[in-house]
Amino acid sequence: MADEAAGYGDRLLPVWRAIWKDYRKGDGSRARARRGFLTPPADRGRLIWVKAGGTPEDVRLGIELLGAVRDKRHDVRIVLTFEQDYPALFERHMQPFRKVGVGYGPCDRPRVVRRVLERFQPHGILLAGGQTPANLLRSTAVPVIAVNTAPPVGTVPAVAGFWPVDAKAEQGWPPEARGTTLPPADPQARFVEAQADVVLRSLVGGRVERLWWWHGTAGDWPAWQAAWQASGWGGTDILLASLHDEPEAPRSELPGADLAISGWDRSPLAPGTILHLDDRRWLAAAASAAHAVHLAAPDRQALWQGLAGGAAVSLGEAPDAEVPCPVLDAPDAVLGAWNDLRDDPAARRQQGDEARRRFWEERRQVDANFDAVLQQVWDW
Repeated sequence: MADEAAGYGDRLLPVWRAIWKDYRKGDGSRARARRGFLTPPADRGRLIWVKAGGTPEDVRLGIELLGAVRDKRHDVRIVLTFEQDYPALFERHMQPFRKVGVGYGPCDRPRVVRRVLERFQPHGILLAGGQTPANLLRSTAVPVIAVNTAPPVGTVPAVAGFWPVDAKAEQGWPPEARGTTLPPADPQARFVEAQADVVLRSLVGGRVERLWWWHGTAGDWPAWQAAWQASGWGGTDILLASLHDEPEAPRSELPGADLAISGWDRSPLAPGTILHLDDRRWLAAAASAAHAVHLAAPDRQALWQGLAGGAAVSLGEAPDAEVPCPVLDAPDAVLGAWNDLRDDPAARRQQGDEARRRFWEERRQVDANFDAVLQQVWDW
């Protein structure tokens, strides 16, 4: 992924190396897009360019911004470009809008930037995550809004609007490089399910007393699995386990899991089952059904989904966002905390309520920031 990201910057050698790899793989359309040979939608109207980065979070944000702008402005054409394609994201979240173009985007080489600006002639630009395209900012005279975009390297003209993902990201941007600055907020809080039906607990059957959700990396899993098996909780409870990877990456196997949820026929499960959540669409159900949640590797989607579920949540490492969750780095420490919560519904409810309040606080700020961005776009 480092090569992919470098190939969209402004350094000559990484860009041409990426273009050569595109052609070698038979992906000429991506190579041409990287060089700026892009064609806008043929319809009439001013053009808004949504430029997304290369992570699933960036592309999801770009899709959301595109849809929000289309709902607000029916008179404009919109182009969404991205650095990495995630077909499942587009299949689930992209509507068949008119006057919209979607595809790979350009690198940030000066000549490429000039070519794209000449072809698009945008009326405004929305940056959705990714690295700050310094040459694009230096070359364009139209307003630019940076949403969750990494700080620029070097001196760049100020963007018209700046939306940081958290306080750390806000501090990283030079004050002279940002215009109207919105309060920090993570858009991923808008993309998780805020109200999930608690169906998972009933589906597993009445023989199971409790469900617990663990989310971490493949490297963390062996130690956690050993601690879980040594705990003896398998006689009554079920462990829901998911891996921290790219949301749209191929499903990874979980060694030692009894069943993957993608292959579950919804028949009752025996106590002690380790159920692998290999489909992220089940994370909302897990967050709502679990007695407690431990996010050993709290990626942003899992973090906000865990808080939204209303369960007691602990983390394996402190995130950049401020959340009311203890940080527990050892499996034994997590199981000890869970043991204290097993038969203490009042403590679980108190911690779950705090987590849910923090989620809704973030969600309301995200919604307010979306409204502010769309008002700027409307004023264009």
